Amino acid sequence: MNAVYRYRSGRLWKPRPRVVAPALLYLAIAVGVGAQANNQAEERDRIGLAGLSQGQAIMGGGLVFGEPTGISAKLWFVETGFAVDAAVAWSFQSDSSLYLHANGIFHLALIETEGGRYLVPYMGLGVSNRYGKETRLGLRLPVGLSLMPFLEFPLEFFAELAPGVGVIPGTDPEFGAGFGIRMYLPL
Repeated sequence: MNAVYRYRSGRLWKPRPRVVAPALLYLAIAVGVGAQANNQAEERDRIGLAGLSQGQAIMGGGLVFGEPTGISAKLWFVETGFAVDAAVAWSFQSDSSLYLHANGIFHLALIETEGGRYLVPYMGLGVSNRYGKETRLGLRLPVGLSLMPFLEFPLEFFAELAPGVGVIPGTDPEFGAGFGIRMYLPL
């Protein structure tokens, strides 16, 4: 098999499959996510999700129960499917403490069920902070599912799992899980 060489920095260079294959995979994922985002935008327009908003976003606030338990808020940019959620809560893990987190969330799909309700799977990346005997900072990977009866009420019922890792003061596994409700208001 003939290799393809390119001229780079005064030398012949051969692209390596271990670099090219992941790059092609990332490109394919990016194209797929872009196509999915267009489909989601059409679906959001159809159900009137953007109708809750006078601008490009809607704001939801409510409660989360589980680990942690507290107050939750979400700013959802309806045209893109991206959202930022946060919580101020109480953690019941080994050292009971004040707990804060913030996540970037991407809604993967809008799945219509009977009766005009929507299931919305999502995933994201975020940070957590615990203030107990010592301050701890961690990374979290929330994965969840929302049920939204938007045709009846501007509510979101959600359940979420959030594995993570503490990074300061040491590397420790963390796990969060909860369910909750948010009510959306136009901005």
